Amino acid sequence: MQFAFLDTGVRSLEESAVADLVECSMRLTLCIVALIGTSACHGPSGPLSTQPPADSQFLAGAVSLYRASRNDNGLYRDRLRFDGAHDGPASVATTGMGLISLCIGSRMGLSTNATAQAKTTVRTMLGIGHARNAAGFYYHFLDMETGSRAGDSEYSSIDTAILMSGALFVASCLAGDAELDSLVVALWESIDWSQAIANPMTGAVYLEMLGDGSGKPGSVTLPFNEYMLVAWLATLADQAGTGQATDLWNRFYANADSLPTSSFAGHVVLTDRPGAFLSSFVIQVAYYLCHPFTTGERYRAFMRSAQRADRAWWQQSTAALDYEWGLGAGSGRTMAYHADAINNNPDHIVSPHIVAGFLPVDSNGMSDLRRHDAAMSRALRSIDGVNGNLLWRYSVSDPSWIAGEIQGIDYSSMMLGLVTHIVGSSFLEEHNDFEAWLARVR
Repeated sequence: MQFAFLDTGVRSLEESAVADLVECSMRLTLCIVALIGTSACHGPSGPLSTQPPADSQFLAGAVSLYRASRNDNGLYRDRLRFDGAHDGPASVATTGMGLISLCIGSRMGLSTNATAQAKTTVRTMLGIGHARNAAGFYYHFLDMETGSRAGDSEYSSIDTAILMSGALFVASCLAGDAELDSLVVALWESIDWSQAIANPMTGAVYLEMLGDGSGKPGSVTLPFNEYMLVAWLATLADQAGTGQATDLWNRFYANADSLPTSSFAGHVVLTDRPGAFLSSFVIQVAYYLCHPFTTGERYRAFMRSAQRADRAWWQQSTAALDYEWGLGAGSGRTMAYHADAINNNPDHIVSPHIVAGFLPVDSNGMSDLRRHDAAMSRALRSIDGVNGNLLWRYSVSDPSWIAGEIQGIDYSSMMLGLVTHIVGSSFLEEHNDFEAWLARVR
């Protein structure tokens, strides 16, 4: 089954992408030269960077990674292999982050056709009803060509929420296109977010959904974790403010101090079970996509504490150098995929993308990323067709191991952290304010 509903202009995207890559390389070269002798270089939307050249190269690499992951139909591949033999399905969550990459590429002067590409992606997502349940939730993984279910993947509430967040973010950022606005509103209204609320009294949210639109019994998660985003979108959809989603939000998320915590080395962090620890990627997803987290003083304090706890664990528990840290998710050494956390990183795998994800609360992390570059550490990687530098996972305890593939959803911390660091927090706070955007366009 192919995408018969795609407009005839889609095939021109391949040519446009090639042109974009050429433009990207030229702009970066000019900017590096400019940075040596001037204060800034400029793209069509403002300064490309006032940072050292390596910083812009890291961000350009992240944006280019998503470009290389994109299919003509607007779907984004779950992962890219460093040997170039890319395989595997599209990821609904990575597609959401791919939409945000279009916004960032446009903002930084790295692409010229972001709006057209965003419309293609949203139009495609609206057209693949065969990949959705009765409430509008998508399968986690999709066939790259047909959009059909890949393997035995589940209807996923969080992956659908990340997709929707990406669509809302890009529409807010690439403002002024009525067709893009109408497509994103149609996507928003096609999902019954209330079905993801399992129990407002306990804060339970469904991880998986059934074909009839209801939540899968027993497949629930409790606060705190990245499913805060699902709860937030369900709350926004409850315009009357009387539904289960609003009740859950007010009981658990309206006050950050009502959530469970754990402590490591004196740093108190949010968790779903006191005494246990979450991967740092979890809190970063909430920070970048959930506006109340982004702007909440107490939530930001927990973000800072998570960064300090992450760094402290590496200093106390491993033989890593002081710039080697970051407890993230991605390819593992002894398992295909693992979400590393405090006291749960047996192979001592460094995740530099997590360091970048903490930049809004720890700008000193930028020097750690630069040291990876300067030292030519095992984190420094490249993929044919991706312009700019990539920093990815490797093991401190096993010098022979580096990850063979890079997951798009996990690398989003690198992209989002860097753009917020370079452009400023107002960029994030404006474009993840989905409530304000929906109020303007509906």
